[in-house]
Amino acid sequence: MKKPIITLLCAMSLAISAPSLALTVKKGAPERYTVKKGDTLWGISGMYLNQPGQWPELWGMNKSQIKNPHLIYPGQVLVLTYDAQGRPRLGVEGAGTRGGQGQTIKLRPGMHDVSGGYSLETLPINTLRAFMEHPNVISVEETNAAPQLVAGPDKRLLYSVGDRVYGDKRGESGRYLTYRVTGPVIDPDTKEVLGQEVVYSGEVATLMSRNGGPRVQQTAEEAEKLATDERYHQINGIMKAPATVAQPFEITKVVSEINEGDRLKYIPMNSHERFNFAPHNPQVEVKGRVIRVFNGVSEAGQNQTVLVNRGERDGLDKGTIISLYKNHKAVKRNDSGKTKYVVIPAEEVGQAMVYMTSERIAYAILINPTVEVSIGDLAGNPGQDLEDLNFPPEVAVNPGAGAIYSH
Repeated sequence: MKKPIITLLCAMSLAISAPSLALTVKKGAPERYTVKKGDTLWGISGMYLNQPGQWPELWGMNKSQIKNPHLIYPGQVLVLTYDAQGRPRLGVEGAGTRGGQGQTIKLRPGMHDVSGGYSLETLPINTLRAFMEHPNVISVEETNAAPQLVAGPDKRLLYSVGDRVYGDKRGESGRYLTYRVTGPVIDPDTKEVLGQEVVYSGEVATLMSRNGGPRVQQTAEEAEKLATDERYHQINGIMKAPATVAQPFEITKVVSEINEGDRLKYIPMNSHERFNFAPHNPQVEVKGRVIRVFNGVSEAGQNQTVLVNRGERDGLDKGTIISLYKNHKAVKRNDSGKTKYVVIPAEEVGQAMVYMTSERIAYAILINPTVEVSIGDLAGNPGQDLEDLNFPPEVAVNPGAGAIYSH
């Protein structure tokens, strides 16, 4: 009996901790809409909803379908209806209100890609695709395990396109990014190391080899002491030592200087697949901060990427919509010779969609900021504009502006 009670309490806690918003349709939302080429899922959800993160509820999806949603593609007619309880539902004409289930799809050959997920892109992200595929923060553990460039032609330290270079570890065949670490990323609240910020320098591709280099004769006893990727190498005429065999690469792209010592990150074969996922509000309470604004600036605007100090362990996944807030501030004023303060509540300044996560962090694109978003701004659940967000304050006095700001 204890287990069901504990499960129920956990479920109640989750429901209480995640603020919920009533599903409301925008005034003037179309009852019928024909999907057009160039439409995005985010654009359509924003056409119907004041809170586009409520798309799964409007579309009649369950939690599992968020990651494997029903198909929407150009030419379909979307129909807005209401159920017996007056709740709005959006579906495909002739397919009920479940987003196309049971629908007979008739397509001309080669006209539509309906292989999986939404045919529509969630956001118009073609110009950001290359950046989105390659995270700029990598875990310390991943870097420590990554291959490293150890040699190139003529003992040069800087390499060019077409050069043959060598990594100290053998891995999967294919393409690799080369990168170097620029410094740690620290959680401003907990001081935990969330990862390492990196800069990409280029790309390399593996070259076929026969596990090169001559083998040195070894006894059975010596062989037992070797790791699985080691062999004996003749150091000089009388000495041999265990050694790994280098992986040869050819440099295919140079973005900046590729150096000896750069690390390598494997590029999966499916890394250029479309980013198709359903926008949805968080299922848990989110209390995070913007800790990085990329492209070398301290503020971000429309379609720029920010890094948030919350990740998969905190309940964030691809498609999660978070709101960004300027925290409350106390404005100092003089009232009949007495100093008084007026508290300005937290202000929502935009929303962002998470498109990539790791255990500790999330990357999110700003999609409708009203002002520039800055490092230190709060990341929370949508719908808390002008509320007391109760985030741990980091207070600093700014006498020149006559205000005390909570960052």
